[in-house]
Amino acid sequence: MSEGKLNSLSIFFIFLLIASYIIGSINSSIIFSKIYKLPDPRGYGSKNPGATNILRSGNKFLAITILTFDILKGFLPVFIAYYFIEDKLYVQIIGFFAVVGHIYPVFYNFKGGKGVATALGSILGFDPILGLICLLTWLITVFLFRYSALSAIVSFTFLPVYTWLSYENLAITSIYLFLAIVVIYKHKKNIENLLNNKETKIGNKYKQ
Repeated sequence: MSEGKLNSLSIFFIFLLIASYIIGSINSSIIFSKIYKLPDPRGYGSKNPGATNILRSGNKFLAITILTFDILKGFLPVFIAYYFIEDKLYVQIIGFFAVVGHIYPVFYNFKGGKGVATALGSILGFDPILGLICLLTWLITVFLFRYSALSAIVSFTFLPVYTWLSYENLAITSIYLFLAIVVIYKHKKNIENLLNNKETKIGNKYKQ
């Protein structure tokens, strides 16, 4: 590969990183709540601007809309990157930046959601089978225990294991290990609530 082409790819990679982060920073729960003149999700329930908190408010349609939007935020940058970048590791990193944008959004003083749906979208874009396995893990856990947070924690705990079994590649596994650590860390309050039996189950109103 010529030096000029290599430089062009490097610039394009940086552009995709920035674009992915900016897309991730767009918080649909805050935007749609304003459009429909609903309370700011940062002011009620878990105060987390995400689909689960919207669902607890009773607006199922809006929750599904936000969930879809958040998944697409992670999926689309990775899907697009695959057409231009051959190295899977770089594609992974682009997806990771979408999650970082969701969790630490530039538009909201770097205070965002927990990144579960956006992370799932980025995994589905990178490897649909791996993403579906993670989703299945979430569904099984939520079916058994009805805790959204616990389901996310379990799913992302197993993500590096699933990745290693799929690729046996230390670099690729390391990216998803780091992603899992970030997402699980954002659930630290939920972990505390689970240990104290204060976590709200799906379908129930938020526990005070």
